[in-house]
Order: sequence, then C-alpha cells, then structure tokens
Amino acid sequence: MWITCQSPARMALICATNWVRITLVTKLILPTFTCVLAFALCGASASASNTDSEQPIQISADAGMVNEAAGISTYSGNVAIDQGSMHILADEVEVITANNQVIQIIARSVPNSTRLARYEHLQGNNDKPVSAEARMITYLVQEERLHLSGEARLQQTGDSFSGELLYYDVNRGIVDMKSGTGAGDRIRMTISPKQK
Repeated sequence: MWITCQSPARMALICATNWVRITLVTKLILPTFTCVLAFALCGASASASNTDSEQPIQISADAGMVNEAAGISTYSGNVAIDQGSMHILADEVEVITANNQVIQIIARSVPNSTRLARYEHLQGNNDKPVSAEARMITYLVQEERLHLSGEARLQQTGDSFSGELLYYDVNRGIVDMKSGTGAGDRIRMTISPKQK
C-alpha cells in the first residue's frame, strides 16, 4: 500500500503486511494510519560522493519504529539503507536525528548472527567502492566518519585493513586501527602497489 500527501517534513510511507519501506522524497509525508511511522530525515547528508547528499534516503526493513520526539528510529530484519552510492546493510539499524538532521546511523549484527553489518560507498571519482564490515558500524553523518567495532574490516582502493576497532575519516581517507585485548589480537593491513 502506498500513502502520499503534502507536508514540510518530506516523508512517504510504504507499508505491506510484514514489510516496511520508507522512502524520503521531496515534500511527501505520511498521514495518520495504523502503520504510521514518522521519520525526520530532511536535510540528511551522507558524503559518499558529492551528489549523494542530494539524493533521497531509502530504508527497507522487516519492521521499524520511529520515536520522532526522541529523534530515534529503529529498524530490524534485513535492513537496507541507500542514498546515492552509499549503501548500508545490517540486521538492525538505529537512526538518530536532531533538529531535523541525521546525526548518526548505527548498523549492527544481532548476537549469534553470521552476517556482519556492511557499509559501502564510492569515494570521489573512484570506480571501486570503499567497503566496511563489522559487528557494529556507527556512521557519524555530519563529521563524515565511520567507527567500526567487532571483527572490523575495511577495503579502500585495493588496500585492506582489519582489527577489533577501526576509525575511518570518509573525506580524508584516513584509517585508524586498534587491536583487541586478547592474546594474539593484532591489527592487519595489506597495501597494494599503486597502478602506474
């Protein structure tokens, strides 16, 4: 079922029996309805590429709950978030907003899941995406940084990095790695020769 009407909040709601998909499109909102989710993502930015922040954010999941007053939206069950060339996949995702701006996107694997949370985007004019996987990925939208924790891995232009904790500056391409506290826990990286 598709529901569309006008409002400054810029929202649209798509509901099906056990499936929720929220698509943000300019000047669309949701009316009062039994499956109403209020989602204040207007002005959200993801810096995957220069035009990504101008693209609508699309979220699909098996279930979702929005607390507009608290500025927290949670989604569960095969969650996918897309905005331009940025893609996030996870078992659960929490979106935190303040002043109608997305502040953080937290993607995580549920306990005992074999699947890690995943982040991917095209950086600048690169044709190979930067990809990251971890038990928990926190995307600090306005600072344009990723915090990866738990079995963290990052691939960037042929180079790969892994450790228990990785911090990645999306704009500058800087990776900061930390090892775990267990015996034998070490950071690992592979640096590929640059093509001439």
